[in-house]
Parts: sequence; structure tokens; C-alpha cells
Amino acid sequence: MSLLSLEHSKTVYWADALLYGLAIVALGGFVIAFVPGPLRWQSLAWVGLGLGAWTLIEYAMHRFVLHGLPPFCGWHAQHHARPTALICTPTLVSGALFAGLVFAPAWALGGLWRACPLTLGLLIGYQFYSLTHHAIHHWRADNAWLRQRKRHHSLHHHGDQPGFYGVTTALWDQVFRTVRPSRTSGPSWPTRPANRPPSSA
Repeated sequence: MSLLSLEHSKTVYWADALLYGLAIVALGGFVIAFVPGPLRWQSLAWVGLGLGAWTLIEYAMHRFVLHGLPPFCGWHAQHHARPTALICTPTLVSGALFAGLVFAPAWALGGLWRACPLTLGLLIGYQFYSLTHHAIHHWRADNAWLRQRKRHHSLHHHGDQPGFYGVTTALWDQVFRTVRPSRTSGPSWPTRPANRPPSSA
């Protein structure tokens, strides 16, 4: 299986989550240990800005890139056709995008002590998005928040009209009026207990 393949084995799929988790811990440790004292509170604000920005990036990428821009929309169509398959952006691609479109420009424009916490916030947002999206498709909804995310994402996959592009939040769907009514009442993909891993490879 190629490192640039869209569909992954369980090992590669979970290695992606592990690598991003390690990157978050390493970058967070670097920020805590080395950001100069007077900039600590500012760094926290940059992390928060990154987290908040991620929700808008998540929405925009899903709506305008994955559902509108070739070849990405064709790739994303594979996920819609097989929603429980382990299909996701290859780590090399997502890592290069974070480095080239977030970290490097932020460093050039604002310096290292802004670039690191901003990138950290975005990485935390991305990791939360990835795990939420996995839970939506593979885990039983044991709390109200996840049940709501499942319902909205099911409407995105199977609704009567396009909409519900936000995975972790419906905020931007509400702002940009892409919340859609539908007769669909719940997920049409299989659900399984949270303690069982996905069966697709």
C-alpha cells in the first residue's frame, strides 16, 4: 500500500492518529518550555486562535474543496460511497500542508513564537476533527454531543439537499445557512460499540 494511498490499513490509519498526537505533544512541550515568559499569555491566545480557525478551515475545506474542486471531490466521493472504509488524507500530504500553508507562512510573517502556538492550535483542531469523524462512522453514540454530530453527518451523507459540512461543529453551517432539513432520521452506516475497532481494512 502506497504512502500516498487514500485507503489505509488499520495500522497506517491509526499510525496517522499517533503521529499527530506525538506532534501535538512535542510542539506543546516546545511552546511550554521555550516561549519567552512575557509571551506566554500571548501564546495561549495564538493556540486558541488556531483552534477557532480550524473549525472554519474544516468547514471551508469540506464544502469548497472536497465537494467542489477536482480531483479532491472525486477522492472524497469514495468516502461517501464507502463511509466505513478507512479512507483519509495521507499523513505525508496533510503534514506537508500544515508545514507549507500554516507553519512556514506564520513563521515568516509573525516569528517563531507565534507560528508554533498557532500551528499547535490547528493541529489540536485537526486531531479532534479526525477522531470525531472516525467516531461518527464507527462508534456507538453514547452521549448527546456525539449523537448530534452523527445525525448532522448522516444528513450530510444522505440528506435531500447538500449541507452540514461541519463535522465537529454546526456553527459555520448556521452562519452560512447550510443547515438542511431532511426526512433522514439517523445514520445509515453500521454502528458498533465504542470498544470494538472498525472491521474494514
